Parts: sequence; structure tokens; C-alpha cells
Amino acid sequence: MSDNYKRLLPAPMSPGSAQANPEGSFPKDTGPPVKKRTVSKAACNNCRLKKIRCDGKRPSCTACSRANMECNFVTASSDETPFMALKREVESLRRSTEDMLEIFDLLESAPDAVSLDILRRLKSIRNQAEGPSDPVDVLAVVKKTLEDDPLLPVKISNRQLMAGLIPETQQTPDVPSMAQGDTPSTSAATGGPSEGTPMSGITPTLLETSDSGTGSFEPLQSMHTIVDDRLKSIDFQRWTNVPITNELAAMLVSLYLEIDHPWCPLFDADLFLDDCVQGKTHFCSTLLMNSLLAWTCQSYSNLQPEATNFVAAFESEAERLWEVEKLNNTLTAAAAAQLLNSTSASRGRDDFANRCLDEGIEMGKRMGLFGVSSENASALTWLDHHQDWLRAACHTSWGIFSCACMRSLHLHRAEIETPPLLPMPGEYFETHGFSTNYTYSRTRTLVPTRVGEAFKAMCKFNLIVHELIWVYFGKSDVVPAARATIEFAEQIYQRLFEWAQSLPLELARGRRNRHSYLMIHLYYHCTVMELFWPFLQGSADKVIKVDAFLTTTPTTKDIHESSVNQLKRLALIYCINFTKACSSTLWHIALLYLANAMLCETMRSGNLRDPECWFYFMLCMTCYENMCTYYYLSSMAIIARCLNSQAFRNGSFQVVEITMLGLLSMALRNGFLSAPEANTVLSDMRRIGRRYNAQFTVQATFMVDLELAMTNPREAQVQTLASAFHELAIFREFTTGELR
Repeated sequence: MSDNYKRLLPAPMSPGSAQANPEGSFPKDTGPPVKKRTVSKAACNNCRLKKIRCDGKRPSCTACSRANMECNFVTASSDETPFMALKREVESLRRSTEDMLEIFDLLESAPDAVSLDILRRLKSIRNQAEGPSDPVDVLAVVKKTLEDDPLLPVKISNRQLMAGLIPETQQTPDVPSMAQGDTPSTSAATGGPSEGTPMSGITPTLLETSDSGTGSFEPLQSMHTIVDDRLKSIDFQRWTNVPITNELAAMLVSLYLEIDHPWCPLFDADLFLDDCVQGKTHFCSTLLMNSLLAWTCQSYSNLQPEATNFVAAFESEAERLWEVEKLNNTLTAAAAAQLLNSTSASRGRDDFANRCLDEGIEMGKRMGLFGVSSENASALTWLDHHQDWLRAACHTSWGIFSCACMRSLHLHRAEIETPPLLPMPGEYFETHGFSTNYTYSRTRTLVPTRVGEAFKAMCKFNLIVHELIWVYFGKSDVVPAARATIEFAEQIYQRLFEWAQSLPLELARGRRNRHSYLMIHLYYHCTVMELFWPFLQGSADKVIKVDAFLTTTPTTKDIHESSVNQLKRLALIYCINFTKACSSTLWHIALLYLANAMLCETMRSGNLRDPECWFYFMLCMTCYENMCTYYYLSSMAIIARCLNSQAFRNGSFQVVEITMLGLLSMALRNGFLSAPEANTVLSDMRRIGRRYNAQFTVQATFMVDLELAMTNPREAQVQTLASAFHELAIFREFTTGELR
């Protein structure tokens, strides 16, 4: 049937005929070759409108040239497609919008006088015949004119800073273990490291920013209502002789239960509140109540200003009761010693604070809460598996141990040699089927039932920190730099990495994060920085071998810088979202570590006026100045206008002053600040603080220069550096010609 169809192609020629006449059937075309039509990637506007062929010639196509018409293209070049042109236009509009928003930020955050000056400059610039008209040009001129303005030490807008330093994700694909399993970065973390952040995946990213931005953190409930209804039923006059109202005392205890207690509980809050209501003295005592109220009045006077008047009274009453009960081995007395130590230390009474601390730790050892080598010598022998007493003892033992570890980072002094042998809070009851008795089971409480997760994670973390502390700061005259080894740092960092990966997701995710969760992240990065600080001077390029790193070979400097970058980000998040919780002790440790990192970074780079380092150093100084006051991000850059007259009424001004003196002394020594700049910061603070306890003598021995502390701890102490401030300022004035 194939013969019935017409052939479309001729039959192939036989080989013989093809060889005889190779060109017979297909004569060769000897004419000129036909030129292919030039393909244009984009037609001009006229040809597109008329829907005719456009050859894309520039500056004018052939059709427009023949018609003597103006020829315009949407594309910038012949190689650009319309889609590329659209993308370029969108990017240009985005940059223009950012520039306008930055100008708006300058107007919004600057003082009135500076804002008016910016508006005047904008008008003069836009009115000039040949002046810039594009927003980026206008912004550049405004920034240049304000470059030397002393009222604006930070030239980075808040909006731009937040966008650049708080990216949506911080994970790097070079660390595959961070993307597997229930790790801190598994929730929607797909992007690479942010630009300008070297080795951002080296340190596990414990906190990620949710889609809703930095404002997705849970606010303090105690600002609106107390966290537990039982506080309304407590008659506080039964527990103290200080004439404080029940409403104020209940609010202060509520703030403590929400801010400090979740990540470092010194007592079981459920048992404590029950005894307070019923008047029992098993898990509450007058000593514990007075110590607790002394600390809360000291810490939260910014939220409850009337509490300022009771700080000294509660501290005096607690000190009197401690002298009576310090020989009695009770859980409440051991917990009260830690609170009394924190209060006295923050008020510049280091001698009494250290004595109270040592006596409290000795009491804990006598009770077998920690510092014992076997279970036969531990508190398990007298607790006899009693549920309530075991709950209380677990909280107190691990709470004191956690406080000691955090305090050791501040003091560079080891305190508890052996960790508690008691179960971590909640573990015993979970394994024995009593989990409902561990958490807050009452429906009348607003305290989250899983708030214990933060403390359980802290207990496991502090076991790692404890080993670091005893190797670096144990009872020996050898300085930390001579004790630290790369092998030990690798071992500890491997354990830190594994701990970070094992965190439950509710502690790692950024959405609706609580204050206690953020404190864990701050503590983590401070510890990583402390671990690698001894190697920055002589072994910064040493490679750290960690099993999780398959494709990267980070050095000690890389890991340290990664934690510094994360600490910057966390500090901003904390300031923005937890302005009313800045009294946490660990928060001030984070400020100290961040300020030290900025000073050391500028010294190594040689760029003493680095704007980013300047910003974060001033952020730390402003947070110190505004201790126990409301803090607003828009005021960070204008340090002289950030101070609040309520800042130092709680008596902690002297400790703030001596801490700032130490940091300013370091900044002067490194050339980071000039003498007039340092004196301006100090005089502004003293102008307010001189009205309160100006003649009080401060006693403090904690470390301020953390890098110097690795080789010369005595010279790195706060009192040594603070006393050298005025000598350094005078020396700088004479050698550089600077005037006050």
C-alpha cells in the first residue's frame, strides 16, 4: 500500500551514480549568502507600540530613523532583556525607598535641633540649581555635612542597621549537621551567611528571627497582671518588718518569677508560694523573703519606682537575719545567701557580698547539695525521696550551681568544685511518673508549664561551663593563657556544639521567644568567647577540629568572631524587645563581653573609628548608663540624651560608674575614644548620679578587661582600671593636644 502515497523526498541515489556525478542532482548555488536577520532582545517603544519588526540598533533603530522619530528603549543596553530591565527598575525603586526611609529615620531619631538642621540642609540642597535631586545623592550630602556633628556619633540608621545585622536566617550550608534533626536551625533556615559575617555558620545559630521580625517576642505579663493568683493572697507583713504594701510586694515577686526565676531558680516557686499563703516555713522563711524583696527592689525599681525607697531597708533586714541563721543548714537560707550576695555586690559592697557567698556555699556543701564526691554524702541521704523536699533541694542545689558558674565568668574565680549529685529539676519526677507534680499544675497560674525547659537546658550547659571554669580559673596561680590548650578548646567546643543541637525547638526558635530563652543564647555566646579568648593574641590562626564541620576548617579567631557577631545581634534584639528586663545580671555580663570585643576588634584591625564597633560600644555604655531605666533604640546613638533621672536612685550607681570607668579607661588606652569624648560620657552620668550616695566607697573586684585577664588578672580588675582613668585622660590631653 505504500505505492499509493506520494513520496515526499526523492529516492536516494545509487553509489555509482553519486560518484559519477556528485553535483549533478544538486547544483551548487554560486550566489552571495543570505544574511540572517539580526535578533533583537528588546524592541524600542515605537516599534513595540506599532507591533512592527525592530532591529534594536542604538541609539536609534532603522524604523525610527527612517520615520525621523525619537527612539527610546526600556533596556539599558542591547544585551539586556525586558525582564532584566524590570528587575533593575524594581531594585532602583527599592534602593530609593531605603534612602528615603533612612532620611526619615534621621529626622525621627535625632533631637529637635538636629532634625531642623537636617530639614534646612535638605531644602538648601534640593533648591540648588545644580544640586543633587536623587535621594541617594541627597542622603550622601546630608551624611557628609553631619559627619563631624558630636550629637550624632552613630551615622547608621536603625532601620538599615537592623536589616543588615539581624538577617532572617544565619545558617550556612557548609555545616550539614546543623540542618539535620531537631537542631536549632531547622525551622525554615535555608539562607546563607550574611554579607560581612565571616564563618557565620561556625557557631550554632541558637536563635532565628521569625517572619514577623524582632517584635515577635512575648512581653512581660507582670506589667499587666501578676503571674500567679496566690500572690494576691499573701500577707507580706507576716514575713517582713519593712512596711511595704502587699500590692507592691506581690508585683515585685511576680517580676522576679517571670524575669530571673525561669533560667536560674533558687527555689521551687510552686512550693514557695504555697508556704507564703499558708504561713508555713518549710520552703519559705523571713530571711528568704527579705533577701528576695531586697533583690527585686534593687532590680525592678524602674518598673516600680516606689520600690526604690525599700532597697536599703530590705538589705539591712536580710543581713541581720543572715547573721542569725547562717549556721542553720536550711534550703531557704542557702538560697537567700545567693540573693543577698547579688544585692550587696550590685550596691558596691563586695566584702560583705563575698563573705555571704562563701558562707552560703559552705552551707550548701554541709547539706550535700553540691561539692561532695559520692551520693552517700549528698543530700539524697536525708531527703529520703520525699517528693516536695526533693523538688525544693533540686532547685536550690542546681540554682546555686548555675549562679556560681555565671558569676565565675564575671569574676574569673572558681567557686564550686563538684557539681550537684541531685537530679536536675524535673528529671527525677519525669522518670518516676510524677511529671505533673514538677511543673505548675494549677490553672490559676500564668507561668508557662514548660518554663522548666529553660532551666534544664541551663543545668546541662553549666556542666560544660563548670569544666571550662576549673581549667581556666581553678585554684592555681597560673594565668588562663598558660593553662588553655587547643585540644581542650576543641573538646569543650565539640560538647557545646552537641548541646546546641540537642536543644528543644521551643528554646531555639525565634517566634514568640521568652526572656528566659534569650538569656540562654546570650550565655552561650559569652561562654564561646571566653573559651577562645586565650588564643586570640598568639594562636588566632589555629584550626579547630570539630566533627560537625565537614567542609570548613574554622580557626579560633573565626569561631570567636562568629560568637561576637551573634552577640551583637542578640544585644539589639534584647534592647528592642526586653527594655523592661534589662536588670538581669547575665545581661550585664553580656554587655561587658560585647564592649570588650569591640575594643579588641578595633585594636587588631587598626581602624579605631570603625562605625560598627563605635555603635555597639556606645550601645553598651548607654545600657550601663540607663540601668534600671526605660531604654529606647532611637536614643542609642545620642548618649547624652539617653539618661533618665530615675536611673540611680536604687543605690547601684557606684557599681555602674566604676564599670563604665573601667571600660572608658580601656577605650582611652587603646585610642578608641578621645579624652573629651570619654569625659563627656562620664560627666553626663555623674551629673545625675552625684545626687545619690556620692560619698559611698565602692568595693568591686570583677574583671573588666577580659583579654588582659588571660595574662594579668590583677591589672584587668575593675578597680585597677577605674583608678587609672583620670591619669590616662590627662596623658591623652598632653600627648594629643586634646582639651576637656
